[in-house]
Amino acid sequence: MHVEAGSLVRIAADQFGARVALSAGARTHTFKELNELANRVGSALLARGVARGDRIGVLGYNTPEVVIAWFGMEKHNLVRVVLHSHFAMAAHVYSLNDVGASTLVFDTRFAAEVERERNKLTTVRHFVAIGRNCPEWAIPFSDLEAAGSSDDPRLDIDEDAPCFLQLTSGTTGRPKAWVKTYRSWQAVINHNLHHFDTFGPTVPPIDETDVNLHFHPIQWASGFQTLYPYFVRGARSVLLDDQTFDAGVLIETIERERITGIFTPGPLLTPVLDEIEKRGGIDHHIRRMVIFFGAPDLLERTTRLMGPIWAHGFGSTEQGAITTRLLPQEVNAERRRIASVGRPGSPFMEIAVFDEHGRPVGPNTVGEIVVRSAMSIGEYWGMPEKTAEAFFPGDWFRPSDIGYLDDQGYLFYVDRAGDRIVTAQGIVYPHLLEEAMSRHPAVANCGVVGLGESGAQTVVAAILLKPQQAESTALADEIMAQAERFATHERPSRIIFVKDLPTVLGGAKVQRGELRQKLAKGHS
Repeated sequence: MHVEAGSLVRIAADQFGARVALSAGARTHTFKELNELANRVGSALLARGVARGDRIGVLGYNTPEVVIAWFGMEKHNLVRVVLHSHFAMAAHVYSLNDVGASTLVFDTRFAAEVERERNKLTTVRHFVAIGRNCPEWAIPFSDLEAAGSSDDPRLDIDEDAPCFLQLTSGTTGRPKAWVKTYRSWQAVINHNLHHFDTFGPTVPPIDETDVNLHFHPIQWASGFQTLYPYFVRGARSVLLDDQTFDAGVLIETIERERITGIFTPGPLLTPVLDEIEKRGGIDHHIRRMVIFFGAPDLLERTTRLMGPIWAHGFGSTEQGAITTRLLPQEVNAERRRIASVGRPGSPFMEIAVFDEHGRPVGPNTVGEIVVRSAMSIGEYWGMPEKTAEAFFPGDWFRPSDIGYLDDQGYLFYVDRAGDRIVTAQGIVYPHLLEEAMSRHPAVANCGVVGLGESGAQTVVAAILLKPQQAESTALADEIMAQAERFATHERPSRIIFVKDLPTVLGGAKVQRGELRQKLAKGHS
């Protein structure tokens, strides 16, 4: 079956034309302008020798140019490779070479890093720069915007052709490129529309009155999975530059722009709530806040300071969407649910828990979380064996997460499958410990890893303190006390205060492999 590539962008432009679709500081773009610029950029790349089906890396912060590049590539069958701004350049080099990218579109704030590694990019022939001070060896993005045709390409393409490559978070090793086809991408959009349209009994479906805020990197799956549903309904999206994070600026933007929708990793929400408390409250219009990896006390605090406006979500890069969600009204009906990550976010998603042989387990039994949907149609680029390992029979995808379902179908997340700590006395799940120890008011973030050989590992907690908090033995004892409810073998043998933690997703996930290596070498 064939589909029109990027048709949703064209249809939105036809329907909403002169309405503002995107704001970034003083800059605005209408739906019509975004569509025409996307057409120009895509056609200009083709005119410069980029071929349909080529992989094109996009390395940038939250700017309109990144969105324009996405749209233009999608409409012209150019396969974007979504690079995460906080990854080291060496990781980008590996990913671009791995997928054979012909082109790299990058923000000029990365120009020095790109230039240092340029000779290592063995397949990249074209460099396109977004922003000021374009290097002489790159093409200014503005040249593409001015050069191409504004006409819609109306390109028919096989629905199973690659639309884009999304890199995994890299928490358990090198990022892997997951292929999103045009068909699975459409399934993601449909799923997320249902998710947002059924947020609660008093929350209307997304419409032209909505304003969605992106302060977290749009290059993550969370970025485009929220941008597109708002875009196709004629809502406005606001981009905040994600190079730095400022809770005060975020709050002022929420109030000034009358934001109605927002996505946030749990760790980034904590300083926002701290700032709200310091200011004595917030005047907001948010009705859909998606929180990713938030602890129960964070959800309760959000309700207290901002109201029952949230959904707690769980998902994976490969799904490209919120897999499960928990809503406040579900917690009100049964209090214990606040420790869960909810139930499937739409009727298009199935979830189960299997044992190591791929067989379903009963309620309240810990096992491997598996999901099934049209969104999981895909593969790891150039990794057929890894792709085969990622599925159980029956098209059940394995996100490599551990958890259990209760007798009402609510999912309780336990940890990443590969991050279990195997001590002489039994298995330890670091996520649960991290969640408990992070409840101490002095703790900004926490990473728990096992050191030593599997079967005899020692549990160690790396603690990142909030600013102005001083390290001390007494404070370490206080933080350790947060783990008193755990079995003796599950508690950390020691606490190490660190100056930083290797994380992804704005601190939502600790890169435990990298942390383990650092601690094993004796670095803090």
